[in-house]
Amino acid sequence: MRKVFILSLFILFAIICSTSFAADDIHYQDIKSLNKIIPQQNKYYKISSNVKINGEYYTFTIIPTDSAKMQVTSIPSLIKTIHELSVIEWYKSTPQGNQVWKGAKDSVKGIGKGAKSIVMHPGDSAVAIGRSAARTGRAIGGFFKGLIKKEPKSNTGEDLNKGAGNFLTAELARKAAYDLHLDVYSKNPMVIALLNEVSKEQWAGSIGVSAATYFATPGLSSVSSIATGALTPGTNIDVTERMIRDNSPAELNRELLRQFSIQVGYSNQTNEYEIFKEFLNNPNFNPRQKAYITLYLTQLNKLKNITAALKVLSYCDNIKTASILYHQLQLLAALEINAANISFNSFTTSNNRIYGIIKTGDLVAILPFDYATNNKFMKNELMMIPKGTKTRSIWLLGDATSSFTALAKNNGFNAVYDGIMKFGAFKLGATGK
Repeated sequence: MRKVFILSLFILFAIICSTSFAADDIHYQDIKSLNKIIPQQNKYYKISSNVKINGEYYTFTIIPTDSAKMQVTSIPSLIKTIHELSVIEWYKSTPQGNQVWKGAKDSVKGIGKGAKSIVMHPGDSAVAIGRSAARTGRAIGGFFKGLIKKEPKSNTGEDLNKGAGNFLTAELARKAAYDLHLDVYSKNPMVIALLNEVSKEQWAGSIGVSAATYFATPGLSSVSSIATGALTPGTNIDVTERMIRDNSPAELNRELLRQFSIQVGYSNQTNEYEIFKEFLNNPNFNPRQKAYITLYLTQLNKLKNITAALKVLSYCDNIKTASILYHQLQLLAALEINAANISFNSFTTSNNRIYGIIKTGDLVAILPFDYATNNKFMKNELMMIPKGTKTRSIWLLGDATSSFTALAKNNGFNAVYDGIMKFGAFKLGATGK
């Protein structure tokens, strides 16, 4: 009888949990911040209608045409992942891509149809059947393993400097990623598998040195610039992409330090120079993030108190916070360039966040989250934002509930602007509510 009673309690608990999980779901069509940006499906993928509200983020289930389903957390991760899937499927349809994909069968068989989900979350490694399955081309580098200096690890123990390719093929992998508009440091195991195989076959002379003879962005031109790293359009983006292509992580750090010092006028004798160097050596940012943060800081280099922003970046001690800071600077730069009524005067910081103060004395707080409601996490975010400015406004990447807007107003914020991702690389602006 006691066993039956315990079993009944367990079943009841499971029913309660399943009900609460369902209550946290939202339909994809009801996510305002994604309206008209990302179609729910095309010939390369389908996004499940049920989206999980996972704290301050949405978790999406993507069903690709020809691989395992993927669970992706955060709007930027969704945009990047469907761009990657679309590029991969397009490339497979070309003569060169078809040849490469046949050669990659061993490395991608673990991420083919019927495999368990690939799970990608901001600030976490791509686990499940992640990178261990995407190992094509790395065996060549095994001989050199003992000769290579180990890089410092992030707080999760992952070496974020490790991209596709190996000791012999890393340079070719970076070039292939550039040609295909992909990220050589992506956490998507499908991307790593493809770039490993392309670089291995190029190194062996099986295919030509260009991975994109036929390349044209496949049907996602409205999000491709966001997916590949930036919300701020312009020629500087291609310069940044070429720097990532042409430099190893160590070389990239040196080049970023040199370029940034020239742009902002720092000599190697200044305190700011040393702090920026500490940021570049921070293992919680991957090379791509460092390159784009440098671009954003260059675009914002006229702002006062840049030293405080650099300190927050250099002290960042985990990759989840690194992702938040990356997107805060990304969106601050987008506002500075694209919003007609916003011109920043200085940075201000609090704990491990970076904000901007515009020339009228108003504080602009970028909250790069998908979903804001009246909960403990968002209350803490509001409490971190400095007081003492003329007015304070919140700019949210995703969607704000009415309870969050009320919470913000009760805590002295003048306006909440949400859904700013949809203005992304185009015209940025929003209506306060």
